Amino acid sequence: MDERILYPSFCGINTFLRAPYVKLDEIKEGDYVVSGVPYDVTIGTRPGPRYAPNAIREETRHFIYHLCAIDGEVIDVCTKKRMLAPPKEIVKDIGDIRVYPTDVCKTTDSVASTISKIVEKGATPVTLGGDHYVAYPVVKGFEDGFKKRMGRPVKIGYIHVDSHMDMYDENDTWGKYYQGSPARRISEFESVDLKNMVFVGLNGTTGVEGYDYAVNGGATLYTIDDIRREGIAEIMEKAIAIASKGCDTVYVTIDIDVLDNAFGCGTGCYVFGGITSVELLEIGSILGKAPIIGGVDMVEVSPPCDTTGSTTRLAASTLINFLKPRIFEFR
Repeated sequence: MDERILYPSFCGINTFLRAPYVKLDEIKEGDYVVSGVPYDVTIGTRPGPRYAPNAIREETRHFIYHLCAIDGEVIDVCTKKRMLAPPKEIVKDIGDIRVYPTDVCKTTDSVASTISKIVEKGATPVTLGGDHYVAYPVVKGFEDGFKKRMGRPVKIGYIHVDSHMDMYDENDTWGKYYQGSPARRISEFESVDLKNMVFVGLNGTTGVEGYDYAVNGGATLYTIDDIRREGIAEIMEKAIAIASKGCDTVYVTIDIDVLDNAFGCGTGCYVFGGITSVELLEIGSILGKAPIIGGVDMVEVSPPCDTTGSTTRLAASTLINFLKPRIFEFR
């Protein structure tokens, strides 16, 4: 075990779970590759997601310090399973992808190119946004890399965990590429069919044109009312089944504003009546146990909007829950 993993949580190099910082050419098949996209120029409300990648990384250090330096193993008091330290050496952190604050198109190319190289190598991208525009170039690169890896056309399912659909086509102020349009742009990809697009946690109002486009195209929409009636576990199992039907892999984007403001005020587009922290953590756990999930991102976390850091830690914990069954040994 690298002794640096034993350092107190407040010191050391800031990488996700204290994973090694690597270059793209050091990535191997089977790795889980964390990258940051500190970009929030297209956000229309409270800014701040540009600070999330490093803040989320910092929160993961508390978890890995507790596991490795203090106990060496921990037990889940609910499942009674013991998780052993350290994690498998398959988590890597490449740092932040280069962004261009005044150029969305150059940022798109930079992000898509990097994610494509990760996926082509057979690794799983775990991306830290950034506002929700970030999902568009990430999935663009995910599609390109997966095609190159497979050497053939592919089919990609898509799960959008969010209070908002982000299905706007074009905005007079923001244009076609902004935080309100990533799902629309992704729906236009050759590898993505609306029938394999699933929205989870929808709440409040949205534009009629985008709503009709999604529904008429066959997308599946699960609202907060559906979650209250059926439970988050049932909804997520359905979402995975629908998104994966006939597909080679499934990509998942998680917008932290799917949470009720009481559980996650650290975001620009906060809502009331959203899901709970327990439900978000369960989403992470369920996704981690589904082998079909080939990539995930966490977006819209705004550390300046929550000085307690609890929203950022919840975002980090959700991603850790996704990774747990994939990178840790249990007994």
